[in-house]
Amino acid sequence: MLQLSRFIAAACFAVSAGILAHPGQAQNPPAVVFESMMDSYFDNTSGYVSFVNYDIAFAPKGPAKGIVGILDSEGKVLAQHRISERYKVRNGVFGRVLVTGTPGIKLTKPGRYIMVFAMNGKPISRFPFTLKQTGGGNDPFNPKKTYAFDGPWRNLAHITQGSWKKQPIPVFSVWLGGLDMAKPGTFQAYFFARLLRDGKVVAHSKRQTSFYSGGHFKRRKFNLYRPHTVKQEPNAIPFTMKELLKDGDYELRLTRKSDGAKLRSYRISIAKGKFRILKRTKLGYKPAHDYIVPRVTKKGSTAYEFVKAIWIAGR
Repeated sequence: MLQLSRFIAAACFAVSAGILAHPGQAQNPPAVVFESMMDSYFDNTSGYVSFVNYDIAFAPKGPAKGIVGILDSEGKVLAQHRISERYKVRNGVFGRVLVTGTPGIKLTKPGRYIMVFAMNGKPISRFPFTLKQTGGGNDPFNPKKTYAFDGPWRNLAHITQGSWKKQPIPVFSVWLGGLDMAKPGTFQAYFFARLLRDGKVVAHSKRQTSFYSGGHFKRRKFNLYRPHTVKQEPNAIPFTMKELLKDGDYELRLTRKSDGAKLRSYRISIAKGKFRILKRTKLGYKPAHDYIVPRVTKKGSTAYEFVKAIWIAGR
C-alpha cells in the first residue's frame, strides 16, 4: 500500500503540475471518456463519492494497470483505488474498466477536489469538482449536514445525432440537479430550452416534458422543435441537424419554467456548415489530462458502442 500511495501521489502531482509523460509509441495516449466521469456517483446528502465503471479511449492492450484517486486542494491524496486489470468489455480503441473492491470516500470538508486517473505509470485524465455544505449542523435536534457537488456539470453539455422520419436531428444532453432548483429540497422542476441564432429564437423544447430532479446533477436528454405554441406541442416538428448547421453564432439557453431564471447558456458556432469544436476535444490537446474524448456511449443499445458527440461549453 505504501508503494501504491507513493505512486498515485506522484501521478497526481504530475497531473496537477502539468507534467505528463507521453508514450513512446505512435498510439494516442489513453483518456477516460469524459461523460463516464460526469456520471460518477456523487451523493449530495452524505458527500460520498463512489468509483465504479469508467470507459477508456485508446485503452492500452493487455492488463489495465491503473489507479483512480482523489486529492484535496493542497494536493493531499485522500483516496486511492486500483483499477481491475481485466477489462469488463472492449470494442475497438475503447475499453470499460472496473474499480476494485467497494471503493469510495465520504467528503465532509467544503472545498475543491480533483479526481485523477493514471494508467501504466502515467496520469491520463482528471476531473475537478467542488463540495459545498448546503444545510444542517446548527440545529442541536437535527445536526445532520447536507452537501452538494458542483463542477463541470454546470459548464459542459453535448450534442449527439438522432433521427426523425429518416432525417438527422440533434439530441442535446445537459446536466441539471438540486442546485438548479428555486427552493432547496424540491423534488422536481421543469426547464425550457431555446436555441437562438444571431439573437433570434429558431427552436425550443416542449414545455410539458422537459423536467429535471433534485439531488446530484443528472444527465437530461432532449430534442428541440421549430417554434410552436402550447396547443401545437403534440404535432411540433423537430429541429433538424440540417437547420442547425446553418452558419451563425448560436446560444442554447435553459431557463427554469417556474420563474424564468436562467439555468444554463451554451455557445454553439457553425462555420461553413460545420461545428467549431472545442479545443479540448481535438486529438493532441495539451495538457493531455484535460482532453475531452468526443465520443459517448450509445444510449439504449445493448452493445458496447460509442457515437460522436459535439461538446459545447457555457458562455
